[in-house]
Amino acid sequence: MRPTIRSPAPELGPRATRTITKILWATKAVFLARGYAGTTIDEITRVAGVSRGSFYTYFPSKRDALLALGADSIRASRRVVGQLRDLPNSWTEADLESFVENWFEMLEEHGSFGFAWTQAAHEDDEIREAGMKTHLQLCREMGLAATALRGEPFDDPTALGLLIVSMLERGWAYCQLYAGTTDVADVRRTAVEVLAAVVRRPAGKRR
Repeated sequence: MRPTIRSPAPELGPRATRTITKILWATKAVFLARGYAGTTIDEITRVAGVSRGSFYTYFPSKRDALLALGADSIRASRRVVGQLRDLPNSWTEADLESFVENWFEMLEEHGSFGFAWTQAAHEDDEIREAGMKTHLQLCREMGLAATALRGEPFDDPTALGLLIVSMLERGWAYCQLYAGTTDVADVRRTAVEVLAAVVRRPAGKRR
């Protein structure tokens, strides 16, 4: 699925680009605070500091803003998966620490999309099916990257990737929910230990 982004002119100028950026930034902020169902166009425009007319100039609906955020989110996620895939055979836990830290940083920017999409998917079969396909592709890429680190195949790379993505995303999400009571650095370190245990070769099979 592709978002519909209206263009009132043949080309978007700097002002239009700034307005779209403000709208998408505000949409992320409101999605994170209120979820998809609780987000309204009025709240988005209030946070963005733009009029309802400005929103509808570029986006036909809240749904299209969600899809635009999704496109940005998947591109950012694949960049971080690429960092895992490109690690050397002699990887260390420090390498995994860098990957996990980068994934958490990516979620600071894009995590609200996943939160909102999960809610929207319960109400919109088209969004669910399209998002599920893209998400599982990402999980497979993650699983194949982890398989390369292990140097030994897993039965189902997609299932492995789904496990890793779920661990990192839910860990980040609960850190947001429990802000002030949970040490994010400790959560990241624990995620590194779990990831290292998953991808490390069993004793007797090391290179």
